Amino acid sequence: MSTRTADEIRADRLAKAGQILTALLAVTAYAVAWLIKRSWRRLLPAYWVAAELALAWVSGPLGLSWQTVGIVALAIAATAAAWRARSRTVRAWRAAIAVVLGGCAVATVAAGGQAAMATHPTLTIAVPTLLGAVLGWPWWHHLRHLTPPPVPAPALAAEVIDPLTAHWQRRWEREVVAAKVCEGTTVVQVVEPRPGVTEALVRLTPGTKPGPLFKSGPDVEVALDLNEGAIGWRSTGKRAWLRVVLVERSYIADGVPWTGPTYANGRFEVARFADGSPGQWILSLPNDGVRGGLVVGSTGAGKSRALGTVIANALDGGVAVAVGDPQNGQSLPAWRDAVEYHAGVEKTLLLLRRVHAEIMRRSELLANVGADAFDENDPRIKALGLRRLIAIVDECQLVLIPNTPIVALVEQAAETMRKTGVGIILATQLPQMKSLGASVRLRDALVAGNALILRLSNRGSGTTILPDDFVGDPFALPREIDGKTTAGMGYLRHSNRVGMLCRVPHLDEAAAAAAAPRIPVRWNVAEIDPASRIVLPGQRSPAVKAAVGAGGGSAVDKLRAAFGAGRRSTTVVEQVAPLTPAEWVLACLRRGPASAQALLDRPDCPVEQSQLYALLGRLKDAGRITPPAQRGGPFTISA
Repeated sequence: MSTRTADEIRADRLAKAGQILTALLAVTAYAVAWLIKRSWRRLLPAYWVAAELALAWVSGPLGLSWQTVGIVALAIAATAAAWRARSRTVRAWRAAIAVVLGGCAVATVAAGGQAAMATHPTLTIAVPTLLGAVLGWPWWHHLRHLTPPPVPAPALAAEVIDPLTAHWQRRWEREVVAAKVCEGTTVVQVVEPRPGVTEALVRLTPGTKPGPLFKSGPDVEVALDLNEGAIGWRSTGKRAWLRVVLVERSYIADGVPWTGPTYANGRFEVARFADGSPGQWILSLPNDGVRGGLVVGSTGAGKSRALGTVIANALDGGVAVAVGDPQNGQSLPAWRDAVEYHAGVEKTLLLLRRVHAEIMRRSELLANVGADAFDENDPRIKALGLRRLIAIVDECQLVLIPNTPIVALVEQAAETMRKTGVGIILATQLPQMKSLGASVRLRDALVAGNALILRLSNRGSGTTILPDDFVGDPFALPREIDGKTTAGMGYLRHSNRVGMLCRVPHLDEAAAAAAAPRIPVRWNVAEIDPASRIVLPGQRSPAVKAAVGAGGGSAVDKLRAAFGAGRRSTTVVEQVAPLTPAEWVLACLRRGPASAQALLDRPDCPVEQSQLYALLGRLKDAGRITPPAQRGGPFTISA
């Protein structure tokens, strides 16, 4: 048994006392910290008052002068004003409390510190406490009316993406975007309206334009290993969102059956798209008038079937139809007895001239009654007895010869027909501007209404009849696919499926013509005299010019002619012989470099293709022109 000395026992007791004291100090510090943490927001002004009293009390033992206390008070006030708060008002309020209570502390220290507080407790203790309560009232009032903290909303479950959308998101990123196709697009939602048809909503990143995406259908088809014409784009009305249709099973491969007219509210189904949706022809719109159109397709591509579909639906909708057939009844023979039929080139020309006169006459009648646009339901138009009229001319290239007056006449008719209730539909085989009389204006006027481009085998030369914004490749359509004909297959420009293949229904024209109602054409102009010359509005006829030149016309004209006023002096005009083909080529090249194809596309080209190439070769050998640097480039005049 060991014995301890008195010093060892004393040391152990001091160690235990130190441990107990340390524990008490830790508990006290923790309790004070907990109290301050839990109450400092509600007792903040009280803490400010306690700090002021403590500063005034310890100034005596510490030997602090009133100047030192003033500097400390100013530092505290500056800190309170600069400390981050919800607003500048809160900062100013805190600084005001620091300045007021700091001034009390300076006054108390200057008056004697502890001695002043013991001698004058009302002034040194009660007054600062009252000032702290008054200044703290906004704080306590705010806490009293503090709204309860918002209850946190329960955590929402993570957005669940359906398996179909997730599947196509992965395929789109891996097979399309990764192949540098449709960059800047993201699939956000996918639905499957019909088996074999998928519609995906695509979001565009900023800076991505939808125009190039409409033309990326073939690239997407290659990337996804789909058939041609299986991709169709549709605008959603928002630039940042597009809808793309992906067809894995075509609904037009076996042809589309004819189930009768589908005319409703100025529209009807002229074709069926590969995804099974209808492709509509816009015949007329309320308060807008009647629209024309253009049908292009090679021999056997289905133009007659498409025109028959248009005629059957137009008659079903109560629209009068007049057909011009330059091939003497070979184009649309089934409709000879169902509509007003004009067979032969001469009669087709007279039909176009009469349609132009009808449009001008209707424009005058509608202006007289104050009608801005044709509307069959308008009582004023009903009183005039006007009915919608469609003029259809098949094989229009036989009558629209470049640089002839009929082209200018049809131009005027196509540009002004819509508001008069008259529409013109032209059909041709070759996709060349010469098929429309080399008139870009006529093409633009027609495709502004409708454009059905069927299978084409000849790309033509130079300028094309296809619209500038046309999407699709009708030249890539073969005559047969898997042993089935592609007759009636093509692209419909005005549709909600941009760049997707469509097909005209199989139509028994004889049966459809027999079942169609008979609607006679009511003309407001007389038949055109075949011997009369074409005179455009705003121009004088040759007879009037001759009469004025011979002294006819009004009395003023006769008087001026008697005195020789306005009489032109006789001048001798040198007769210039027509240019030879070589001179014509040189004259064209003097205006600027031009390729052989550009020369051949000019309406006034005097030679055929083979003759032009032979002529260019001779001029090149003679050193009069410089050949192009690369094949297909422009020729220039030799220096």
